[in-house]
Amino acid sequence: MGLYGLADSLYRNRLARQGDADRAALVFEDRSISYGELEARVRRLATGLANAGFRAEDRCAILLYNRPEYVELYYAIAHLGGVAVPLNYFLKGPEIAYALDDSGARWLVHEPAFDDVVDAIADDLSPDLRTISLTDGATDALRYEELVAAGAAADAPIAPTSPEDLFLLQYTSGTTGLPKAAMHSHGNILFNALTQVAEFSMTEQDVHLVVPALCWGAGFHDYTVATWWRGGTVVLRRSGGFSGEEFCELVERHRISIVLLVPSVLRLVLEGDSLERRDMSSLRLILCGGEHVPIEAIEDLQRRLPRCQFLQGYGLTEFPTIMTYLDGEHAISKRGSAGRASISAVVRVVDEHGADTPPGEPGQIICRSPAVTHGYLGRRDATGTTLVDGWLHTGDRGWVDDDGFLYIAGRVKDMIISGGLNVYPAEIERVLGAHPAVREAAVVGVPHDRYGEVGRAIVVVEEPDAVDQGELEALCRERLANFKVPHEWEIRQEPLPRTTSGKVQKFLLVPARERR
Repeated sequence: MGLYGLADSLYRNRLARQGDADRAALVFEDRSISYGELEARVRRLATGLANAGFRAEDRCAILLYNRPEYVELYYAIAHLGGVAVPLNYFLKGPEIAYALDDSGARWLVHEPAFDDVVDAIADDLSPDLRTISLTDGATDALRYEELVAAGAAADAPIAPTSPEDLFLLQYTSGTTGLPKAAMHSHGNILFNALTQVAEFSMTEQDVHLVVPALCWGAGFHDYTVATWWRGGTVVLRRSGGFSGEEFCELVERHRISIVLLVPSVLRLVLEGDSLERRDMSSLRLILCGGEHVPIEAIEDLQRRLPRCQFLQGYGLTEFPTIMTYLDGEHAISKRGSAGRASISAVVRVVDEHGADTPPGEPGQIICRSPAVTHGYLGRRDATGTTLVDGWLHTGDRGWVDDDGFLYIAGRVKDMIISGGLNVYPAEIERVLGAHPAVREAAVVGVPHDRYGEVGRAIVVVEEPDAVDQGELEALCRERLANFKVPHEWEIRQEPLPRTTSGKVQKFLLVPARERR
């Protein structure tokens, strides 16, 4: 059988081709895990899961911080023909319960840190959901290491897998306020990895520092899978606060060659003199994505790391690889651009009738690629409007210049990008609207020095003293991930401005100082 599934890419590619089982595959804190050790643990975990009742097409939710068990689970689930459902660890209890129900998850693997959260939502979960804990904290859960140990006797057979088989449900918020699960197949994931290998000339000598969360495409299947496909080494950083000094220390200690950073982290790296004090000579490529990078930051980076290539990428959950990228050569002359299409995609800008717009004229950005999602789980209408005749309609507005460089002009859909994370105002507005004192609410994006953009909530109340900011913030923090909670607030009795058709004119709610 060829390389049809994710598990095959680990078992039958690198090791079968060169037999280099002792080479370091994964470094996590003070642990170094070889390809041989990684494969052995994945096989044992898959067997332990199968013995516990895991079957092909079972959906397994993962609620973990960055750690080796995360990647073991991805490959073990693939081994058994299951479907991985990574959950953002920023989510709160109601959001987690929704995703577990919506995805039809039969299994949940979680951190000890989430024991209380899982217990709190237990009554809202399916009685058929089986939980797996990394420690002995959860009373009714299976134990992760016991499953690994139980799988040592014999290997469970690898489930036959085709490129079209579903492997991943990646949740993205929706403009309706309810998250949607983008469906990705084994073929999607492997094509993503091959794109990175080819686009960035990855070799077995590369050491990739994985900073993004493994619940995101950029953390796992874009770069971890690609690095292992070529036989390189992944240095996995634990989730949590980050500093420029820590980044430079990791590059120096592990001889990092490739890293993906969001702009808010890049800004931390550029602070201070760590780039000069540490040996950064191994670093050949920095990728940046998620939001706009200020031109001053690019110039500073190129001046201080002249031998390191800097690329800015544009992608989205429905297309979890690089759709377009802007290389360092054009970072200044094409400032503000998202670059040109990568080898993985055909990108167009079209008008409301689907016709290509001429250079300089804005329209909606659409693309076609083997990496594009197969649609949204259980959302036929949303799938039908997003995938039209094989083209992914991104919901982003942009235009191309005479040289084919893409510029993002805004968003067709109402969305804020805060610290590289997508925040949909409709989701926040739905929570605020549930408060009995709130008549209506709107959330808009405003610039922020650290996060690039944050939410500003305009809340209309019936009575002036009916509710205060603290109460509304607490409501949001109870029901939403912290990164979604607005940073700025306005509570008023004046109605929201609307068009003659009744739509809220959000551009009038942006403070005058921020309007462009």
